[in-house]
Amino acid sequence: MIGVISGDIIKSQKIPKQQYDAMLYQLEQSLRAICDKTSLWTIYRGDAFQLQINQSEQLIKTAIIIYLHLKSAGYELRQSMALGEVDNPRSDIKTATGSAFVLSGQGLDKIANQRFSLQIAKHTLNEGFSLNLAFVDTLLSKITQKQANALYVYLTQADNSHAALAKELSTSRENVTKLLNLANYQLIERFIVHAKQVITTITKGSE
Repeated sequence: MIGVISGDIIKSQKIPKQQYDAMLYQLEQSLRAICDKTSLWTIYRGDAFQLQINQSEQLIKTAIIIYLHLKSAGYELRQSMALGEVDNPRSDIKTATGSAFVLSGQGLDKIANQRFSLQIAKHTLNEGFSLNLAFVDTLLSKITQKQANALYVYLTQADNSHAALAKELSTSRENVTKLLNLANYQLIERFIVHAKQVITTITKGSE
């Protein structure tokens, strides 16, 4: 099983024309910064993207990191995640087929007011996990740009001690701690670890 994320910028049609190119540039830079060599991605329809993640256990973390990177730049993002098969792998994923792509695309059309959704081929998502995802969705939707940036750096740096992050963010250790606490960083990190375990269990059961 692979992971696929389909996402788009919320209310991009309200972004002034003179700022639209900057939004597209930021979306591209976010994907380049976060996606490793095992991931494939494409931007389409202006403000939308699709991302294939071969390391499916990293699906949730990747989605959260992309969200934080864009939110720290002032953009809100919604993402439909899916776990499933790829029937026809292509280097250009716009032409790839399989349940992971279908579910992810369909999920984005139905996502409504959420920031995150998850569908799994031939599997009903546990109600407890769905509830946790909804809580994380709410927590992340309420954080500020500075909190999002601090949490992004915390989740992506090899040395994420508050002292090291203070140097990276050019601020005080006390301010880093404050920003991370306001972003509920410990809860977010616990959910990421839990999500990785859940997805690993599901994918192993599908082998």
